[in-house]
Amino acid sequence: MEKNFSNKLVRIFVFGTLLKGQRFEFYMDGSQYCGKAYSRGQLMMAENGSVYIDVDDHEAFTLGEVYLVDYSCLKRINHLESRSGEFPKGYDLTMIPTWKLSENPDYKFDLANCDYCFYYRRRNVPVKLKGGDFTKFHDPVDTIGEFLAKSDHEISDPEEIVKFMKEQNIRIDF
Repeated sequence: MEKNFSNKLVRIFVFGTLLKGQRFEFYMDGSQYCGKAYSRGQLMMAENGSVYIDVDDHEAFTLGEVYLVDYSCLKRINHLESRSGEFPKGYDLTMIPTWKLSENPDYKFDLANCDYCFYYRRRNVPVKLKGGDFTKFHDPVDTIGEFLAKSDHEISDPEEIVKFMKEQNIRIDF
């Protein structure tokens, strides 16, 4: 459905140069700011100065911002994070649980209270392809676009995209 491409349906967690006040915040133009949140994992800086989350550190957390973006904004961010020369094809779209930042300094990584957001994960761990068959690999951004195009109804809930992508076995970092 055509309207699905312009609806702000993709919840994305940003934690580096896309944050408000950072050098690439303009990539978020037209998005809907949903507030500060955190994810499990240690914020790290790579040799080239780019940042990423070490999701294997289950004791640390990373502070970021959550936005709702439309498909055009997602494609813009995808170009920056995985295709442009700025960050040399170093990130892939996947999902991560996030928790809204509250006044309570005691954070808890309770999956019953999380929101799943898309985010860009550093390409430092090989991705296992289903059944060892390259023809079964689908780019997550393209998969979202195909879902939006083929939908027979107007999608208004970001959870519908999260649910669909979980069914497609997209990687989720816990």
